[in-house]
Amino acid sequence: MTGICSIIKEIEARKSYQLRRASNRYIKLILIMASQIISYKFRISKPSKTVQERLEQTLRLCKDLYNASLQERRDAYQINRIALNYHTQRAQLPDIKTTNHEYKEIYSQVLQDVLKRVEKSFDGFFRRIKAKQKAGFPRFQGANRYDSFTYPQSGFSLTDNRLTLSKIGKVKIKLSRNVVGKVKTCTIKREIDKWFVIFTVETETEPLPKTGESVGIDAGVCQFLTLSDGTTVENNRLYQSAQKSLRVAQRAVARKKKGSNNRKKAVLKLRKIHQKIKNCRADYQHKVSTWLIKNYDVICIEKLNLAGMVKSNLGKSLNDVAIGMFYNMLEYKAVSAGKELIKVPAHFTSQTCHACGHCEKANRKTQADFECVKCFHKNNADINAALNILRLGINRLDATHNIS
Repeated sequence: MTGICSIIKEIEARKSYQLRRASNRYIKLILIMASQIISYKFRISKPSKTVQERLEQTLRLCKDLYNASLQERRDAYQINRIALNYHTQRAQLPDIKTTNHEYKEIYSQVLQDVLKRVEKSFDGFFRRIKAKQKAGFPRFQGANRYDSFTYPQSGFSLTDNRLTLSKIGKVKIKLSRNVVGKVKTCTIKREIDKWFVIFTVETETEPLPKTGESVGIDAGVCQFLTLSDGTTVENNRLYQSAQKSLRVAQRAVARKKKGSNNRKKAVLKLRKIHQKIKNCRADYQHKVSTWLIKNYDVICIEKLNLAGMVKSNLGKSLNDVAIGMFYNMLEYKAVSAGKELIKVPAHFTSQTCHACGHCEKANRKTQADFECVKCFHKNNADINAALNILRLGINRLDATHNIS
């Protein structure tokens, strides 16, 4: 009888434990939904000569460690058929510091993060092989490709606009806005001849007020965006407008002798032009995406095959527009603001009549004109496509709500 009672008590204890675990998982899920990971990027303003040298040295040594780690993994498998991982390589860090005293001048977790990057690159390589995609074996990093290092947990502190980095020193940053939330990581990045700090922060989501508005968006080359309400967003064509200055800078590089200081100066000038194009494009897209998130509760976009589209004769123009980058901005901003971003299939949205639903290639008279051959409905082709995207998105949203 005593044995049965003890068994019953054990069963009840297990049930209680399982309920507690389920409750904890539910609480964690709520906390994850209520929080978000965002990044703050600030310019480091004119570091001292000593700090500049330490930053350069840290970047150089991290690059060498990355390449050495990659080579060790490759050789271990090719020669001995041994697969190394992060933990086996991390255990070698004390010996590396003993052999090469320069690594003693780098914070320990920064070196560990370098090995985690190698691990991440191999994880991606094997994942692509498993998915039968183009694998792309991890490659060695040159001085111009390896441009950042990370303090993953500690080793840094921010007081007002002063950032203290372990083993490097203090730097002043241009704190354009307050860092709100718990700082998780600190990444130091070099962009051409400037240094930046990127804080990864965990903070609570802040839903924006509801507007009750929905919109469909047709992205293109002639107009950057065409909305279903008739609004158009201009395509700045930043890369195209910079062709003259790029052509002059590229010719200057081609005329210089390889390895000379004059060539390095010419390359630096060319890189700055490309960097300016990149910064202007990002600034423009941030402004447009923020405006859309503030004004619309439901945003419907096409799910595009961008990798295939850029291989067409419009590839350079599509890369200049950078639709993929813009859609990524919309996605994370919609999650943060509590808005709905719905992706719909892109098939036949430009050939289907919004008025009657008739789909035929002949409906699209020109690049800009749409006239249905069945009901003779006329409209701008991009607006008609945006209306179709909105209709598909609303239908998908209604279906999702009915299932839930």
